[in-house]
Amino acid sequence: MTVIHTIRLILVGLLAILWGVTAQANPGKEKVLELKKKAIFYEIQAQLAAEEITLEEAQRLWQKKVKHLKKEEAK
Repeated sequence: MTVIHTIRLILVGLLAILWGVTAQANPGKEKVLELKKKAIFYEIQAQLAAEEITLEEAQRLWQKKVKHLKKEEAK
């Protein structure tokens, strides 16, 4: 019984290690979505800093692009 118990514990440990490595290698959808949002934010912030758009236009553009991004992610 102790040999089977030891083998089972070793297998559980190996599965936990493999799961951890796999989880770090593949970013989740949430992580990708957050990176896309940051890219949109910095793009709009650059336009705002260069005075190409007003604050109100930047806010509308942010809402529009994030809404489009969420629709794109839902597909």
